[in-house]
Amino acid sequence: MELDGEFNYERDEQIIPKVLCCMCGLLIDSNPCNMCPSCLRSHVDITASLQKEYIIVYCPECARYLQPPQYWSRADLESRELLTICLKRIKGMNRNVFKLMDAGFIWTEPHSKRLKVKLVLQKEVMSNIVIQQACVVEYVVLWQQCPTCQKVATGQPQWDACVQLRQKAAHKKTFLYLEQLILKHKLHENFTRIESQPEGLDFFFGHKSHAMNFLEFLNRNSPVTRRDAVQLVSHDSKNNTAVQHYTFSLEISPVCREDLLLLPYQNYYLKLGGLGPLVLVHKVYSSIVLLDPKTLRAGEFTGTFYWKKPFQPLMNSRQLTEFYVLQCNLTGVTNGRYQLGVVTVCLSSEVGAGREWIVSSHLGGILQPGDLAMGYLLEGTNFNNEEWDSQRYKPDQLQEVILVRKHFPAQKARRHKRVWKLKHLDVMDPVAMGRSAKLQEELEEERREFEDDLERDAELRRDVPIYKMLDSELAERQGKKDKRESTTQQQDHPNGTTTTQQEAEEDEDDEEVPQIGLEELLDELRIEDDVIDNDNAVNATAQGAEEEEEEEHLRKKQRAE
Repeated sequence: MELDGEFNYERDEQIIPKVLCCMCGLLIDSNPCNMCPSCLRSHVDITASLQKEYIIVYCPECARYLQPPQYWSRADLESRELLTICLKRIKGMNRNVFKLMDAGFIWTEPHSKRLKVKLVLQKEVMSNIVIQQACVVEYVVLWQQCPTCQKVATGQPQWDACVQLRQKAAHKKTFLYLEQLILKHKLHENFTRIESQPEGLDFFFGHKSHAMNFLEFLNRNSPVTRRDAVQLVSHDSKNNTAVQHYTFSLEISPVCREDLLLLPYQNYYLKLGGLGPLVLVHKVYSSIVLLDPKTLRAGEFTGTFYWKKPFQPLMNSRQLTEFYVLQCNLTGVTNGRYQLGVVTVCLSSEVGAGREWIVSSHLGGILQPGDLAMGYLLEGTNFNNEEWDSQRYKPDQLQEVILVRKHFPAQKARRHKRVWKLKHLDVMDPVAMGRSAKLQEELEEERREFEDDLERDAELRRDVPIYKMLDSELAERQGKKDKRESTTQQQDHPNGTTTTQQEAEEDEDDEEVPQIGLEELLDELRIEDDVIDNDNAVNATAQGAEEEEEEEHLRKKQRAE
């Protein structure tokens, strides 16, 4: 026997025996049930255990559907949200009994109060035999008011919890920033209403749990102190139930971004390792981040620590003064994006008068001779501050001028050229009718200044959703501009320049003004876009079905030939 010979081991192909179908006698491959697919489908119904009729509750007042046990969500007819609500009502779908292959609505007349959903299901039967079947589940729409609408109809209070947010500051930029964070995280969906107050806002909630989630959000994003109160509205001694209103009063620290602080000696200056004592507020969230413009040292303390020993800012951003940069020399000290420099400045209104200051600033890498900067002028200013009057600090520790940021004069003139916008909350203002036009204009100016801050600071707008303006909005704004220019086309400006010359000057200044790039803007979702996408999907599906029918017809024709 030759051991080196070649041997070919060929495995015999497994031959599946043929049997007759036990029902119709058709010759088929052997399977555990010995039935052909047609007889198997006709005798085995995998959807027999599936309930085919359900009741879905709909509130006609607010157009929301009930998701048991107590959650109400808004959904349009034949939408994905409504399909999700319908599928969650089917018993057995979440226990891996069936495998859902496809689901979709069957059109019904909108006023019939009926919804029909076609399901394509798969299930394993008779040991490794998978059957796929389609069935229709019908939903009867039952109209019933949600608890919120019931309170409106019966005149009961529409809220169970209220969060009163206040801040004693010279401006409302903190609330404008929190407004954008609320919109980004979609917390406004839980608000019953929002009311404006002289020093803040009142947020009303239908459930206490929603208010508690909002309190956690505020604790993460701002240094706040909190006080709680409970008011008994009604009590049922027989059922041992009570209706209570919960009120949470929160106060935000008056310390805001770009404020100038004089740190108290005992509680802050020594505990922060001799930071400052004159420091700028760099960032405010649950903690307050400080920056010493003289040494570029940074420090931080929590909101809880602040409210144990609170103090007021020495100066706020409403007291900024415009300075003209005469000279700037770098010292080589850096901290992140900041570079320490020795800057010579004077008041922008006193250029050439001989009154100058030489200060250390964190803007050494940003400022150039001839630039404008906003800062605080401490020389000759009287402060109602106990720490300032105590004279615990040496004169060389206190600079006469503190620069805050670079100033762009052309930024205000080019506001009308912005191609982006911000969304805002729907706030009820009870005193809006009695407010003067001047005060209303001041509030609008604060919004514009907040938008200017977003353009200047990329770190600030990192958490703010900024949307691209629609083409219709840009066309409307351009139409108003053209109409305004047509009325003054034949007139010159008081300074002797025409409109065209002024626009050319603005375009030259735009090169230096910081702007938000298009890559940072979000596209606003519109209902029209969804309708167009759905139409395109329907057309593509219909076209695909026609192509499949043509291919099937060609295959049948080839078989016949």
